[in-house]
Amino acid sequence: MKEFDVRRAKLLDKMENNSVALIFSGVSKISSEDEFLPFVVNRNFFYLSGIEQENSCLMLIKGVGVTKENLFIDPFDPVKERWTGKKLNVDQAKDLSQVSNVFTNDAFASMLTLVFEGKYGEIKNLYVDLAPEIKIKNEYSTKSLAEDFKAKYNLNIIDVYPMIRDMRMVKSELEIEELRAAIRKTNIGINRLIKALKPGMYEYELADLFEFSGREKGRSNLAFSTIVGAGVNSTCLHYPTQDCKIQADDIILFDLGYRENLYCADISRTYPVSGVYSPMQRKVYEAVLNCNKAVIAYIREGLTIKDLQEFATNYLKNECVRLKLISPEEDIRKYYIHNISHHLGLDTHDISDRSRPLEKGNVITVEPGLYFPELKIGVRIEDDVLVTSGRAEVLSDSIIKEANDIEKLFKTKK
Repeated sequence: MKEFDVRRAKLLDKMENNSVALIFSGVSKISSEDEFLPFVVNRNFFYLSGIEQENSCLMLIKGVGVTKENLFIDPFDPVKERWTGKKLNVDQAKDLSQVSNVFTNDAFASMLTLVFEGKYGEIKNLYVDLAPEIKIKNEYSTKSLAEDFKAKYNLNIIDVYPMIRDMRMVKSELEIEELRAAIRKTNIGINRLIKALKPGMYEYELADLFEFSGREKGRSNLAFSTIVGAGVNSTCLHYPTQDCKIQADDIILFDLGYRENLYCADISRTYPVSGVYSPMQRKVYEAVLNCNKAVIAYIREGLTIKDLQEFATNYLKNECVRLKLISPEEDIRKYYIHNISHHLGLDTHDISDRSRPLEKGNVITVEPGLYFPELKIGVRIEDDVLVTSGRAEVLSDSIIKEANDIEKLFKTKK
């Protein structure tokens, strides 16, 4: 919990004097006439507070010789509680966030008036998270609030999003441990899929099993919708329908992960349904695996994700030509159709500046892939990797990926 203190202090240090920051948790979005989608907290708000509750706001004040932290949450409402369950009370919010000054939302307007009327000196700057779709109310966004406050108080509006983004890109030891835990649980879920996998199943049965396995083990939620594609469906990057029957000679691609305290695992593995790769399947698999390992060995501080992508593209081209999968004249981007990497954290595709050089504490994916629809073979091998001051650390190294090891594992389940 002290970590939230440290993060807020860092953000306050980055803010200009005579400023206030307002970071909102967001509200549930309307699904239909009488339903709301499950609430998903603004990750930047959670990063600074540890609070997942909607309709909450963090106020950071950097006045003349003083800093102040205020947190606002919904007041206790016994009628609402009977309908929609318990919410945090003031003391619980204090304990969870380590913010000393916690108020209910009915005090928000009066507190803002005090701030902008000089209680902490003349406020000149308002920091707001202007990421799209952060709503304060159903019809009122943070962008609307910024425009209104600029007109009312003649404020300079500053988007706090890039500042929090830069902080989130470098993971603390605590965050890395959360990611390790998510990956460990994901490995357990993958092993359950391997044991269950057999010809004649439907793809959705495996996706459902993975979700159930997480719910069964510590109520772990999915980091994202599980991708299960067999045969030609393995060549569709974000294959959505999962309604095909799995055949014995198929290759099957899984892209999946669980969360641990909102931190996401993101793993891809590709297996032979029969338990043994066909000669062509193995050829494609080995090309992707060799690239996966080469990119991981190449990672170091100072490189950019663009550098990794260029390296991976050239490597896959050379591998495919060497293995006679393509001719020297063919464009590898016909078969390698995505990027090699993204940052990982509170979001699966975590907020990042992809042009920034990698630095110690970044956690990124390494996910080369090759997709040959005419062969009904799609292979992606994705690991979660920590950038260090030396050789990169593969956080997911316990999840097997060598072809021989996979075939041995399949034999043991019979």
